[in-house]
Amino acid sequence: MDRILNFITAEFFPRIADDGIYAVRMVIACFCGALIGLERSRRQKDAGIRTHIMVALGSALTIIVSKYGFFDVVIYDGISLDASRIAASVTTGVSFLGAGVIFVRDVSIKGLTTAAGIWTTAAVGLAIGSGLYTVGICATALMIFFQLIMHKFFSRLENTVNEFSVTVNNSPNVVSDFRAKLKQNNITVEKCKMTRNPDQTITLNITIKKARTTSMDEIMLIADNDENIISVDI
Repeated sequence: MDRILNFITAEFFPRIADDGIYAVRMVIACFCGALIGLERSRRQKDAGIRTHIMVALGSALTIIVSKYGFFDVVIYDGISLDASRIAASVTTGVSFLGAGVIFVRDVSIKGLTTAAGIWTTAAVGLAIGSGLYTVGICATALMIFFQLIMHKFFSRLENTVNEFSVTVNNSPNVVSDFRAKLKQNNITVEKCKMTRNPDQTITLNITIKKARTTSMDEIMLIADNDENIISVDI
């Protein structure tokens, strides 16, 4: 592919033929980053098209500078450079960026998929910037496949509930009655933590046995039929 790109730049852009191939690599990296970011934007994630384009472009530019930017230095005797050292810093930089989209809410962690996508987008930029077009484009296609095509399949698993909390009135037998209702619906409680609140209510943090997949609708239906339940947090 480099031969084709070199021919095109030499034929139509002779003044920039030497650097034209590098510019084309950055354009391809931006295009791949845009495709990955498009899926994230459609799902209204914090890191969208622009973020993924910048990550892919920055990674491609870094590997190009690292691999080709020191030819005028290494010609001198006694000077040696590690071409992978600058490129390795991309991993560290992207790690901080990925950490910014991860947040914890109660017992759940959000943003891991987006953070992993940013990290992989950086790897795609490195691959394309170094001239591994097939590897970078193939990785982009795989990411889009797993993010887009298989989203419906995994959303069924993600829609199940393993942990939730309920706030109930502090009335006699309220805890045992609620657990009995769960049992009537074939929901097995693996762990239950009770906390007495200052406003005379009780908060139950319940963990359901993982062998039993329970949907949010089931939990909400049980709570809706119990007058002692004040709120449910899933």
